[in-house]
Amino acid sequence: MIFAQARCLTEAIMFGDFGVRLKIPEDRLCPPVPNRLNYVLWIQDIVYAHRDVLETRPRRIRGIDVGTGATAIYPILACKMEETWDMVGTEIDDASFTCALNNVEANDLHNRIDVRKASKEGGILFPLEDCDAKYDFCMCNPPFYASAAEVEDLAREKELPPNAVCTGADIEMIYSDGGEAGFVGRMVEESETFQTRCKWYSSMFGKMSSVTRIVEMLRERSITNYAITEFVQGQTRRWAIAWSCTDSHLPDSIARIPNLPSNHALLPLMPPRNTLSQPLSSTEVASLDFERVCTIVSDVLGLVDGVTAIERSESEKGEKGVFFVQARANTWSRSARRKKARLKDGVNEGNSTTVSNASETIEGGASNLSAGTAEPALTCSIRVLRPAEAEIAESHYSLEFQWIFGRDRSLFESFASHVGRKVGLQLEANTRALDGAA
Repeated sequence: MIFAQARCLTEAIMFGDFGVRLKIPEDRLCPPVPNRLNYVLWIQDIVYAHRDVLETRPRRIRGIDVGTGATAIYPILACKMEETWDMVGTEIDDASFTCALNNVEANDLHNRIDVRKASKEGGILFPLEDCDAKYDFCMCNPPFYASAAEVEDLAREKELPPNAVCTGADIEMIYSDGGEAGFVGRMVEESETFQTRCKWYSSMFGKMSSVTRIVEMLRERSITNYAITEFVQGQTRRWAIAWSCTDSHLPDSIARIPNLPSNHALLPLMPPRNTLSQPLSSTEVASLDFERVCTIVSDVLGLVDGVTAIERSESEKGEKGVFFVQARANTWSRSARRKKARLKDGVNEGNSTTVSNASETIEGGASNLSAGTAEPALTCSIRVLRPAEAEIAESHYSLEFQWIFGRDRSLFESFASHVGRKVGLQLEANTRALDGAA
């Protein structure tokens, strides 16, 4: 009776909110919609992380759902929410595979959702075996448990009876080679082979200990480009990890769980920060207006050799203060400036050929970047935060640097430090000039 009610509720939510007619078998998992929706929304955030700055044209997005289940709920939700998304759902169980096909067909999504049969002998990420395959993401809700005994032991440990009915088949709930951590561990190993054929690999977890194990695996493989999030619905708490072998980086708002207490077990597992905030000065709001601050930022960026910067208005707010920045190499550090000075001395001594060759390496140049003859070493955005927006004293301006592309984290950090310091000095100089004029 309880399962029948849960199944009817899920079917009603899917039809009422998404127009989806879903058939849920009595002997397979009944997926809670809010929990599944949270995961899809996080994937949306990852896919569109820098859309407001990059201004990319709309394109087809391709994703994989590993172990799509009888309902194929993840691909169906994704395709209903996003008209430009196509999905591949993989399934190893014969009964679930057939039911997933029927659910996709019943909702007229067979042209956008490709349900493929997996095998025990094959790889988990077998859709990536096609050398021409390129996917934006993969997602997975793996079997939580390593054995039936573990299921029974955990049930006995609970002080209260479960508040949901679990009708999952063993193949949906149990992975004998290590449970969810073992399953996703295989995904991590396979991702090393497929690399950038999938931009973001991801999985959800039911146990925090699994998050620890997978982060350790990523770090052992020097994969530092990853993200961790937490899904909370009522009394249910889940976690998810995404990782990438590309040089594309996510904002901290997507990649890190916010406001973790200092003693939280997940805090040491958080990925390095990709969003840096630089307070500019103690300049009062009345001293310099927002337009003037933006102009100063633009002027400072224009003085950095080999850097191109385009100021873009925020599409929704229609205001200034967002810059898209590319740099071919480090030209702002003290060592780079000294090297450039020595090269100029070489020009004076007639060694122009050496200077020309070295300048291509050190300085780069806006013309080369705009012509597309060299990949930038650093791509980031800079957002001018008004005093009320900055996470510091209310009378301060701040710059928010967001790393978008690049392999060298130290390059991004040194650039943010250099620009923040230079803009701060210019602000203070302008303030003194205003005070003197008054």
